[in-house]
Amino acid sequence: MLPERAAAAVDDAVVRLREQFGPISVVERTWHVDEESYDQTAARAAAGTVGGAGAWIRRDCDGSTAALMVREDEYGGWSEPAGKQESGESLGAAACRETFEETGVECRLTGVLRAERAMHVVDSDDESPPIPRLVVVFDAEYLCGNPRAKADQIDDVAWHSEQP
Repeated sequence: MLPERAAAAVDDAVVRLREQFGPISVVERTWHVDEESYDQTAARAAAGTVGGAGAWIRRDCDGSTAALMVREDEYGGWSEPAGKQESGESLGAAACRETFEETGVECRLTGVLRAERAMHVVDSDDESPPIPRLVVVFDAEYLCGNPRAKADQIDDVAWHSEQP
């Protein structure tokens, strides 16, 4: 059954993250989604993905530490570059790929900043079992690239030394 397979895949991904980066805590959350989003989540889980990932990249900019952030007006403002994992891709590879696609910046992962096991549920449908997903934000080191926003997806990208 899909929820059990998804739960096992999430558990396995957490084990691999701990093997690579050491102890990490995983926060448990419930995400209330509409039926269309639930169906999309189920399809991604059936395709073998476990969730999504992003990268929190910091570097020295003019004497202060700044973080690379993207602005997506559709989703409420500024955040780290992130996105959904593709089939056959690790969460770490997804974080690096999404960062490069959204910003043109290459990075190297150095740790796990936060991990969240998100149970996707549909409130209006008692027959759809919760589907677990894993969302990971990695600590990352800047390697190269000049920030530029991905057309038709990202509204702005910039280094910020203070929360925008």
